[in-house]
Amino acid sequence: MNLIDHTTTWVNGEVLQGKIMLGLGILLLLGSIAIFKSDHELLKGSLIPLALLTAMLCGYGGFQIFGRPPHIQAISEIYSQNPKAAIEKEITKAEKDDGIYGMAKKVWIVLLVIAAIASLFIVSDFYRGLTLGFMVLFLAMLIIDTTLHHRLQAYLEALKQLT
Repeated sequence: MNLIDHTTTWVNGEVLQGKIMLGLGILLLLGSIAIFKSDHELLKGSLIPLALLTAMLCGYGGFQIFGRPPHIQAISEIYSQNPKAAIEKEITKAEKDDGIYGMAKKVWIVLLVIAAIASLFIVSDFYRGLTLGFMVLFLAMLIIDTTLHHRLQAYLEALKQLT
């Protein structure tokens, strides 16, 4: 396999995850509308983090669907001119993203633990719903970043084998 094949495989995985994220975002939006119409304080408290999660799922999922495929074309153009430079550029980008994902996962874990601890000390249903909603948000972000990171690590390993 060459750089274009590996990049296409990686991009196809990113697009599939984007479609899943967008679908979940739409379902979460429908659920949020139902929560908004309810009278349950715990659920109403979760609306702010759920709105953030919905925005993230739809926004980043949409980016994955529409923003990743042009990357194949951009790499193809660079690869046709200078294959070695294209591989080095992709390795550099992938290593940078690898570091970012590694840091982001640690941040999500810390925030998840903080929200979990905070939920133990809160007695108001609204604020407990808020902390539970943030726990869902941080857990979802951890899962999303972990799957993106796992796919990127496989891509990076494949790129390193090309050199």
